[in-house]
Amino acid sequence: MELSRRKFLTGLAAATGVGALAPAEAVLARPARTIVKTATATRTGEYLYLSFYVPSDANRVAVKLTKSNPETKVGVGLFDWRGAEYQSPGFRGVYGEESSEFHVARGSASRSFTPGPIRRGRWTVIVPVFRAPGPTKIRVEITLTFGPERGTVRPPNEVGVVNEAPGWYTGDLHCHTTQSSDAFASGTALTPEGWADVARSIGLDFVSLTDHQVVKQNSYLKEAAGTSVLLLGGEEMTNWFHGHATVTGLRPGDWLDWRQRPEGVPLDRYEKRIGAFIEETERLGVYASAAHPSGANLSWQFFADAETDPTLLPDGLEVWTGPFQPDDEATIEQWDRLLNQGRRIFANGGSDTHGTRNSGGFGPGMPTTVVYADSLSREGVVAALKAGRAFVTRRTPREGGAEVYLSATGPDGQRQIVGGSVYGQPTDTAEFSALVRNGSGMRLVLLRDGTQVLTQPITSDEQTVTLTQPVGTGGYVRAELRGEPFTDPDNPAASRLDMEVITNPIFLVNGPEPASNGPQEAPPNL
Repeated sequence: MELSRRKFLTGLAAATGVGALAPAEAVLARPARTIVKTATATRTGEYLYLSFYVPSDANRVAVKLTKSNPETKVGVGLFDWRGAEYQSPGFRGVYGEESSEFHVARGSASRSFTPGPIRRGRWTVIVPVFRAPGPTKIRVEITLTFGPERGTVRPPNEVGVVNEAPGWYTGDLHCHTTQSSDAFASGTALTPEGWADVARSIGLDFVSLTDHQVVKQNSYLKEAAGTSVLLLGGEEMTNWFHGHATVTGLRPGDWLDWRQRPEGVPLDRYEKRIGAFIEETERLGVYASAAHPSGANLSWQFFADAETDPTLLPDGLEVWTGPFQPDDEATIEQWDRLLNQGRRIFANGGSDTHGTRNSGGFGPGMPTTVVYADSLSREGVVAALKAGRAFVTRRTPREGGAEVYLSATGPDGQRQIVGGSVYGQPTDTAEFSALVRNGSGMRLVLLRDGTQVLTQPITSDEQTVTLTQPVGTGGYVRAELRGEPFTDPDNPAASRLDMEVITNPIFLVNGPEPASNGPQEAPPNL
């Protein structure tokens, strides 16, 4: 007797112990299909876009890239049906040259890539070309599987407020997790949970998770943080060809595009000027800082754009990245030039730790950025960084790092800390006070408009140094604490110069104090 299709499926279900509908779906799902797309990489700095169509019954997209020349260096990423335009919500993730295969599905995705619905439409593989010594054929295999979507995506969460009290809080603003492909390749990258554990052990109050381009690490921060540590969503906007920027305070699901070109460089498809990035950081309410802006092959190439339009500067400069080295000194010189032009741009530092075992002397909290925030929360830390209420020290105070608390008093009882302004007439004076802790044997340098005006040896573990300056035509005062350089004969890359602490400035302004200025007081940590 001939069996009907329904009876056959019912019998199959009984034999396998599975409900009738699930086998029916499995039988009806068509075989996987592979699409091959090719392109030719011809020049360093270009982006290749390979589009393909995903039908409505697909439930998984897998991508594998190969290249004809092993000397050519490329990455690979993905935009979904929402398009590959600048700042598209369809961005799913991207790898650097360290990895070349990934998948995305509703309930799962490869490292660095965001899971989510698989929808019908035109999807796009992006291939950044980092190095192209000659024309190279790029081959991308896209494998689509079919059937009902499986798995669920948990709603993301943030840490919230860790401590409601105002105070000085310590943090690392440049941290990579296993979601950065180069950090993962190190073999010793930390997960968000790992960063929280390390933070507790060395005395960091907050950590900004700034992975290259990707934001998957920001999804479940509350679970990863545990107690007493603030994990901040972040990203290192990695414009591979014109500079990087660390971004602190991203909410789950937010991201920042990296496809910008400086003025004078022609724009290609989907590319923008740096103003588009700055505008997006302002819209998202985050703190953006040019990362290692004087680093070899990593320099921030958008300073010239800001010469004619100061709004094109980010909020801050990472004046100290990992071990303090000559490129950091060069960044400080650049910072002083900007401050002398009247730009209110503030300093920060970050370890740029990719793996806990490395040959460059990098490590969590080295250096540490210390902020005075209204609370230990995303809003509190971001506001403090934007206002310049911060100094940078070589390591956490718990680990023996020095501290410098710079403050000032001015006419009519004005009181300010770093980031603030003292107002007055040219003949008025302001008194600056620098409380130095754990700096015995070092020397404190106070600078007016980037020029040293006082150098004072520090002879005790807690010492206060004062300086009186006229308001004059305006300017700023900042402090540095210098120690001794360290040379590692076995590993010169880990050697460092003598910087121990650098503070943000306090500004002197020629004119009456506005009502909005208000006193800023921040007692040092006890």
